[in-house]
Amino acid sequence: MAIESYFKRMGLSSKWKIFCHTYRNHYYFAQAMVDRFALFVELQHRYKVRISGNDELIKVLKNEQKGAILAGAHVGNMEMAGYFFDHQEKDFHGIVFGEEAKFLTGQRVNALSKRKVKMIPITSDMSHLFMLHQALEQGDCLTLHCDRSLLGRKQMEVMFLGAPALFPTGAFQLALRMDVPVLAIYMMREKSKRYHIIIRNLTQLIPREGTDAEKLRAYMHQFVTMLEEVLQRYPEQWYNYYDFWKKAS
Repeated sequence: MAIESYFKRMGLSSKWKIFCHTYRNHYYFAQAMVDRFALFVELQHRYKVRISGNDELIKVLKNEQKGAILAGAHVGNMEMAGYFFDHQEKDFHGIVFGEEAKFLTGQRVNALSKRKVKMIPITSDMSHLFMLHQALEQGDCLTLHCDRSLLGRKQMEVMFLGAPALFPTGAFQLALRMDVPVLAIYMMREKSKRYHIIIRNLTQLIPREGTDAEKLRAYMHQFVTMLEEVLQRYPEQWYNYYDFWKKAS
């Protein structure tokens, strides 16, 4: 089972401990789905949120001339962050898969649009790539999951939890091409309907000198390093239910 492989890489060896962590993982995933539906019907007042690194986001939002990429992963509940940011300066654009149920997509679009969050559907003709470029050109923000391929199929092998894994490079290549900053962002569930949003400006950690290839590798390293740090604090909130390391082995 893929989730068992993940917990072994997190240092668990006891079958009982792996079972308990797997149970909590499924519980947190179910809670994440319930919380999303709660926000669809505007019940965000029931949740409490604390933000670490909010100053970095504010700096980006105040720059009217330049957009930004918010890089997340299938960890925690990133989509909910759009309901709690005070980001009237810019629109946020997220990705939605075309095969999702129309009812759910409609509810999501309606709820998020009130928070200046717009959805870009993935299309077979790749026209969504033009929309992503356009959003950055007009100074808006893109929210992208950077642990699965969305922007093309280019990947890079990076050490992750002690073993090589493949991560897509599309979001970071786009940032370099468009000269926009990248903020890593995770929204992690805590007890009693509390969430912790963690933000880090990855661009500030990238050397200004060097080739684009060197900067891309630095981006990948910083992103994966932060992902590992977040998982060490919230190990049960990893939602990639397949063998993440298999193709790199």
